[in-house]
Amino acid sequence: MSDDTVFQEYYQYLNRISFRGRLYKRLISSPILFLCARAFGPRLVEVGSGTGSGVLGAFPSSVVGFEINPFAVEYSRRVGLRASLIEEDGRFPAVDGSFDACVLDNVLEHIADPQHLLDECWRITSPSGGLVIAVPGIRGFRTDPDHKVFYGESELRRLDRRWTLHKLFSLPMLSRSETLSHAVRQYCLVGTYRKTK
Repeated sequence: MSDDTVFQEYYQYLNRISFRGRLYKRLISSPILFLCARAFGPRLVEVGSGTGSGVLGAFPSSVVGFEINPFAVEYSRRVGLRASLIEEDGRFPAVDGSFDACVLDNVLEHIADPQHLLDECWRITSPSGGLVIAVPGIRGFRTDPDHKVFYGESELRRLDRRWTLHKLFSLPMLSRSETLSHAVRQYCLVGTYRKTK
């Protein structure tokens, strides 16, 4: 299967997200992730911004998006969002230190080895920059066949020594719960990190 076919299929999958799911992201999860990222400064990028249903779409004047799927980037641009395509080698379209924080909202679990992704987030953030990561709970993880790696609390705590975990909480309840992780599809763990000095 060609890359174009894979990208087209996943773009179509992204467009099938329910109205209720979009509303939840717009009104609940995206504002919380935005506030977490904004604590590091005003220059924000959502990495893996998809079709703009997350932080990019909720705060279009304050956030830019980087995305690997050309169909999603084209769609985002058509609806007036500032989205840029990530280069084929995985390099982000930004100079070193140009952002205060990167947001990865349900992105990390799609990547078998996220080291290059974390390297690029490190590269483009300022010396006191931040990283905000949301990953699905157990039920949410099992619902997407493209998910490759599950991240629980222990995995987020030891993600990368260059990033110091600042806060760990869950959405939508803000308190972590194994029961909710199994029962609620929207349940996510959120980690906020600051560059280790």
